[in-house]
Amino acid sequence: MRSRRIKKQIWLNDEEEYIMKCKSQAVGMNASDYIRHLIVGYKPKEKPSEQFYEEIKNIRNIGNNINQIARIANAKGVIDVPHLRKEIDKLDEFIIDMKNKYLRPDKDE
Repeated sequence: MRSRRIKKQIWLNDEEEYIMKCKSQAVGMNASDYIRHLIVGYKPKEKPSEQFYEEIKNIRNIGNNINQIARIANAKGVIDVPHLRKEIDKLDEFIIDMKNKYLRPDKDE
């Protein structure tokens, strides 16, 4: 069942329609989603470039490699596992920060 039961119809002039279309496309949303975010006080951020997503993918690959190294090192007792774990945690934190910076909408004050 739909969580939104109330339909609202608005009238826009050509310029307003153009602005709404441009802004909603820039953030990767349809007009309805964009307006709902604005209503509850969020200003959606523009959708990041494809390069951003490639960088995230590369960082994840690096993290996976570090995890594999850590498992082998732990099994053989050759490397300082706590230190390596700390570095992995830093990488995870960096990924979260990147998502917050580029993807999450800002709350309007």
